[in-house]
Amino acid sequence: MATKSKRQFEIKVLFEHGYTPQKRAFWVEKYWKTILGIVITSVFLLFLIRSADPARLWATLCGAKYSLIITSSGLTIILFLLKTIRWNVILKRQNVALSFTTTLKLILIGTFGSAITPAKVGDVLRAFYLREEKKEVKIGSAVFSVVFDRLFDLAGIFMIILLTLPFCLLAIPTIDWRIPVGISSSFVLFTSLVILTFSEKVLRPLLNFLLKIISKVFLKETVKEKFSISSAEILADFFKYQKNFKVKNYFFLGGLSVLFWVILGFQGTLLLYAFHINNVNPFFILATLAIAAVVAMTVPLSVSGVGIREYVIQTFLVFLIPGLVKAQAINLSLLQTLENVFLPAFLGGIIIIFLSRKKVMLK
Repeated sequence: MATKSKRQFEIKVLFEHGYTPQKRAFWVEKYWKTILGIVITSVFLLFLIRSADPARLWATLCGAKYSLIITSSGLTIILFLLKTIRWNVILKRQNVALSFTTTLKLILIGTFGSAITPAKVGDVLRAFYLREEKKEVKIGSAVFSVVFDRLFDLAGIFMIILLTLPFCLLAIPTIDWRIPVGISSSFVLFTSLVILTFSEKVLRPLLNFLLKIISKVFLKETVKEKFSISSAEILADFFKYQKNFKVKNYFFLGGLSVLFWVILGFQGTLLLYAFHINNVNPFFILATLAIAAVVAMTVPLSVSGVGIREYVIQTFLVFLIPGLVKAQAINLSLLQTLENVFLPAFLGGIIIIFLSRKKVMLK
């Protein structure tokens, strides 16, 4: 009854004409985290653009080889095919049969969720839409598949840093303190996440907290009731399905994750060639992108890590690659974010709108 009254009050406030204190309070309370993220992202970007010289940023883009930029955009398709295959393999181990097209559609929906939330926690959104696609799939099973998929993405980052570290260290005459700090942080993060994933005592309160955030951000009251989200049920299913995976499954999924990051590094290398930087060491690109991803996840302040990731990438690449300027490094990062996050997220948003309208029409 209280929930119904609150909902009626919200509707009344939204449809009030003109500016009212109630309307301001409602929007601030509901969206203050998103607003804060946008503000932090804007501050970071303005600082980076100013430090790199806006005119030089624009000149770098205008003078780029557009054929290479288009080719790098094509690699985004391969990246999403790999993400789709990886999640589909995980689902099959849980006896969930999903077509490749449907899996890709849900991946795009998850990309939309991760693009608008800190540390990409909104990626769990695809678990709820999986539940709608397959009514027989328990919500615990769906959440497990997404969390497990994200873990393998982090495993790919860990392996990339491990493989590229020797090449980076051998090529650097004097090591800046930021490099060992960044690498050490990634190892600590990955080890912590592995411990969390396999420790029920530690994971239980964290997963409980995560589900509470996701349900508040994305789910309406009616949807919450329909899913009947139970943390106990989700945790039980999580550890139940975890036992389905054998050593060979871990190697295969880990291999897909490493391949994903190799292609991502190749995409970054292509973009630097597009900006007329020819002395590019792919190992430097891979190491930098992996460290930037770790920092963006561990400092979840901005929208989709934008601004934080660009700062890390320009700091490391300018240090590692002779002749590279801040403008080229920042443009590299922004283009990759556009190609791999915001454009797929836009498609995911369209799919969500389409599914919502379809649901309304069927009622």
